[in-house]
Amino acid sequence: MRRMGWTNYNLGDLNSCLARFEINNPARIRHFISQCSHESGNGRWTREIANGWAYEGRRDLGNTQPGDGPRFKGAGYLQLTGRANYQNFANYIQDQGVMQGVDYVADRYPWTCSGYWWMRNGMNGLCDSGASVEQVTRRVNGGYNDLEDRRAKYNLACTIF
Repeated sequence: MRRMGWTNYNLGDLNSCLARFEINNPARIRHFISQCSHESGNGRWTREIANGWAYEGRRDLGNTQPGDGPRFKGAGYLQLTGRANYQNFANYIQDQGVMQGVDYVADRYPWTCSGYWWMRNGMNGLCDSGASVEQVTRRVNGGYNDLEDRRAKYNLACTIF
């Protein structure tokens, strides 16, 4: 991870995440680590930088209560977002404390919630099909934001993993 530019990470938690969510072959690992690296500034951010008000009232994310946007903004290295996603994650790991919001998840589960999002969104299958960085980025980001940085991180990951 240091060769990927990370200085702050929990290797035990990462290894547990990779095993739990079957991110266990070179294609899966390279895409997962490179996307997490981009989304989190190489592990510097476990919380979305924006204040979350852009998600307020987003029923597609399950944000139905006042304050849900900031409370359930992106957490973890892949930015788990929205009340519905937090609730599904809380149910999956059997910890309703997750519903306290972004700080709880970002502090306790940055790798686990990222692996959970990866699993729920069928990312292993996408990687196994030979997906490009563009295809993986589209699913993670919803677009192609900072594609060159994501591609550079993926290319670096290919030399390491």
